[in-house]
Amino acid sequence: MTANKPVVNILLVDDEPANLLALEAVLESLGQNLVRAKSGEEALRALIYKDFAVILLDVMMPGMNGFETAAHIRDRDRSRHTPIIFLTAMGKTETEMFKGYALGPSTT
Repeated sequence: MTANKPVVNILLVDDEPANLLALEAVLESLGQNLVRAKSGEEALRALIYKDFAVILLDVMMPGMNGFETAAHIRDRDRSRHTPIIFLTAMGKTETEMFKGYALGPSTT
């Protein structure tokens, strides 16, 4: 990247290694720092050490799912306003979509 375009951190969270690889393949041309997390717990640990411009978060994960992870992300002052994009391969009900909307956007 050039001096006038700063590199930002993007957090990719998915329990499936193939999905993380696919996300990296799609996003690598942006020239940003892509950080992998294989679980909600690992994502929360990454947030202790780095700030992220955006978080791409799988909804269906064992242990702490994406909605629970997002709720913890929103509880932290440093990440309260970080945009979250939920990813899932599963069909979701309208109730689950609205739950994602409630957790995903940053609030002021």
